[in-house]
Amino acid sequence: MNFLLPRAAAALVLPLFYLLMMVISSYRRRAYQIYMTGRGRAGVKSSQLMMLMALILLVPALMRPVSNPRLISREQKGRNLVFLVDVSRSMLAEDLVPSRLERARYDILNAMDALQGNRVALVAFAGTPVLKCPLTKDYAYFRAAMEDLSVNSVSRGGTNLGDAIRVVLDDLFDPDDRSAMDIILITDGEDQDSFPLESASRAGREGIRVVTVGLGDDSEGAPLPGAEGQEVMTYEDKAVLSRADMKTLKAMAEATEGGWSVAVREGRIPLERIIGRINGSGEQRSTGKGERYEYDEHYRWFLIPSLLLFCAALLAESGFLKRRRR
Repeated sequence: MNFLLPRAAAALVLPLFYLLMMVISSYRRRAYQIYMTGRGRAGVKSSQLMMLMALILLVPALMRPVSNPRLISREQKGRNLVFLVDVSRSMLAEDLVPSRLERARYDILNAMDALQGNRVALVAFAGTPVLKCPLTKDYAYFRAAMEDLSVNSVSRGGTNLGDAIRVVLDDLFDPDDRSAMDIILITDGEDQDSFPLESASRAGREGIRVVTVGLGDDSEGAPLPGAEGQEVMTYEDKAVLSRADMKTLKAMAEATEGGWSVAVREGRIPLERIIGRINGSGEQRSTGKGERYEYDEHYRWFLIPSLLLFCAALLAESGFLKRRRR
């Protein structure tokens, strides 16, 4: 027998702590008896013993005991998702905590479980786009590429939304199979005349859906961090402000069938909901075979006795069992 969650053994601190409380409680009762009657003895109530045993049995249940491992290979279905992430300097604005770019990186990494079954790719862009991770089901590789993402991932500054989408269309997607393709564009929407709407319209004509996620304040804007020694970036003694261009991003998404836009002005990016909506509203294609282990689970051997002892301890403590005996 093996345990899938051996770290859960740390929960052993619960019965140990309860045992300590039992000993302290027992000696307090003994001290009270001596004070009241002049004599006393240390004892442990049956309800306490049952509670202790319940906690002890709960620990191996939490550790998930298993046996008979079997490697199961199954055909998986999903979609091809390309994360197109803006790494320009405007993404360093701190209207999202800790910054727009760090918010995007952190939330994508935390949505990894929702990606299961899909092939994923990562393209970083600023003045030029760079493929950081090709379409793959190697989520460890995708995670490593995502963790390495920064404003230094692209050598040329600026923001060219249109060029980034064109590179995805020309170099990443198979032109003969585009019925299960999606681009998740994460940016503040600022663009330097790269014709983003035309690129999105082309994606729509070729059967690729674009979902745009706009990061940051789209009204007043947010200042950009300055160079070393400067708190904020300035131009002609005025702070340079970056505003999210949701108008452009919404138009880009609507240029593709089924596309939509999400504005994130504060808090987290709802990527789990976005990915779930993508998976539930588009054609699923075979993305290859997936392998995983299946086991015979034995946690019930420990959990059921633990629950029974817990209930018995509560009944004993309430005096129910004593009243039944009377």
